[in-house]
Amino acid sequence: MVEAMRKYIALMMCLFMASCSIAYAGLNKETVERVKQATVFILMTSFNNSSINNPNGQGMCSGFVINEKRHIVTNYHCIHNAEQLKLAFYDKDDWNIYEVVVIGKDPLSDLAVIHIPKRKKPLPYLEWSEEEPWDGMDVFAVGHPFGMVWSVTKGIISNQKRHVRTPYVRLLQSDVAINSGNSGGPLVNTAGKVVGVNAMIINPTPGAVKTNIGMALSVRNDDAKEIVDVIKEGKEVVRPIVGVQTADLTPLNRDTIANMPEVKEAGITVPNTFGCFIAPNPNLPEGLEQFDVIVGLNGKAINRQEELTDIIRSKKVGDVVNLLIIRDKLFKNVDVTLKKLETDPSTIYDNTGNIKPPEIK
Repeated sequence: MVEAMRKYIALMMCLFMASCSIAYAGLNKETVERVKQATVFILMTSFNNSSINNPNGQGMCSGFVINEKRHIVTNYHCIHNAEQLKLAFYDKDDWNIYEVVVIGKDPLSDLAVIHIPKRKKPLPYLEWSEEEPWDGMDVFAVGHPFGMVWSVTKGIISNQKRHVRTPYVRLLQSDVAINSGNSGGPLVNTAGKVVGVNAMIINPTPGAVKTNIGMALSVRNDDAKEIVDVIKEGKEVVRPIVGVQTADLTPLNRDTIANMPEVKEAGITVPNTFGCFIAPNPNLPEGLEQFDVIVGLNGKAINRQEELTDIIRSKKVGDVVNLLIIRDKLFKNVDVTLKKLETDPSTIYDNTGNIKPPEIK
């Protein structure tokens, strides 16, 4: 009996030690090297691109290979209005500069897929992580900040669900050091799997050179993979929308909204509730009016725009949804046919100063 107990205790200790070694497994040299080999250096020339400050219209970006077919993911802003795109690999035996073909793009998510027609050596590539990112997750990035090629930086995910340009694209916030030149590069976990595509940094000083302040934003792996799977086939990413502009209605901003001149002029009673307040628009869907408050969608409560979008994004253009609204202190049900979201990349990525190409004399 005693001998059996000893064996049991020894087995439990082995299992405990094994689980601890897995749980606390950190970053290793082999993983970093593999990610660097799958990360590419992109050189672009574009004379009307807000991401480029260089007067010659030249910029640097990152990207990473995602399969053996030589598909490479990067940011859309890295190819916007590009007149020239070239890339290089982290390979001491391959110093070639490759021409790039654009396969597909999605300006709203700031994602694009490019391709090199041929290369003698097979390409190392990265896999998407199937794990949902979580706050505090250890991650690292590889890219080319300010031309410091194949730099590695490490940190944690600060928040796993942020929205900046649109509620249709979820971003990861991390404290990983990312700067100009990291755009389009991979944000990976300690196993070397992609959890995000590095896209932007917070710039608290408008007009200043963008530098890292510990707030980097990356397109989440699940959203990025879904979008990339569409655009790598050269197809358009189609998103459904209700067709209204809304603002979150909360107890904190209710009085501000109620005292807006146009609201007071219309004699609207702003309900004391959470919901999505519909802004004035001459092309509202039939059945909806300005200053309606959306509080439900297909039987589910809606408190914020984020909740509204999370349901709508799973639908298709042409689907009919039922909105529960509050209008003039009354609840109403309105059926709305979803429209297609149209995106004009020039409104997001064009340089207002329009960098001009040098004159050739």
